Amino acid sequence: MSDSNTKANAPQGLKEQRERKARVNRIKIGIVLFLVIWLAACMVLDVVLMVRVSSLQNQIDLLAEKVIETMTAPPEQQTQDTQADDQETPAEEPEPQEDADTAANDDVRKCLAVEDNIRVEGEPMNVYLTFDDGPSENTPEILEILKRHNVKATFFVIGKEGDDVDAWYRQIVADGHTLGMHSYSHKYSVLYDSLDSFKDDFIKLSDKLESVTGEKCWVYRFPGGSSNQVSNIDMNEFIDYLGEQGMTYYDWNVVCGDATSQIYTADELVQNVMKDVVKYKNSVVLMHDAAEKDSTVEALEIILQKLEEMDARVLPITKDAPVIHHHLN
Repeated sequence: MSDSNTKANAPQGLKEQRERKARVNRIKIGIVLFLVIWLAACMVLDVVLMVRVSSLQNQIDLLAEKVIETMTAPPEQQTQDTQADDQETPAEEPEPQEDADTAANDDVRKCLAVEDNIRVEGEPMNVYLTFDDGPSENTPEILEILKRHNVKATFFVIGKEGDDVDAWYRQIVADGHTLGMHSYSHKYSVLYDSLDSFKDDFIKLSDKLESVTGEKCWVYRFPGGSSNQVSNIDMNEFIDYLGEQGMTYYDWNVVCGDATSQIYTADELVQNVMKDVVKYKNSVVLMHDAAEKDSTVEALEIILQKLEEMDARVLPITKDAPVIHHHLN
């Protein structure tokens, strides 16, 4: 009797053991799957966070540039500051003697005084159109418009890679325009972090442009201008370095408005330019040659037509051109 019961219970016990092993295996598989999914989710989250951080950094840099260019002190304020400085210095005080090295560095700061650039009605106008942040897909059209009007401009370019980009660099030079430097990275947080980072960026762009175009650049524009408020280092250190490299740096005294957060129509950009160029004998106009600046391209044709009607001279920045600087903070 007991033997028959044992035999009857044996299959039952084996079945329970198999089910128990199956449950254990399912639990193990579930744990392994959970760990795999958890690790994969962590990796995806890390990638997403890195992309978001990079995007946020780019947005911060772009916002900083827009704020800086919007808040740049107007030339009228520069005049007041200059006059105030003159009043504080006694007329009889002799000029301090400077050694040769200091005098050489001071050359990079020489610029046209604001009060000497004020234009009265009837006086001729020199207009220097400058394009920052390029080249881009808009560059060929800008070059074609300038060619149709038989004028030259200045392109302050940043570092970009690709055969198309190299062709645009070369075309700017081939068409007789002035090729200037506007930093390789255009990332404020990197460029202005230290003098060493500025030097590395400068050398990288200078070498690239010379290797691509065969010409060495001699003119520079600081991202955000020389009066920007975001640099971790005194801007005079960067200015001294440019002087040591034999560079000239340019700011601007007329803004078309295409760098601000406000979206202007082409007509509004034209109005922004035309209301200010009449104020100065020499106007350096800040414009942007970036892929999203279609309104700027549209405005350029109208601006050139209006300048022609006013008999204004549209010129590229050359070594003989008057230098425009902002008042350093």
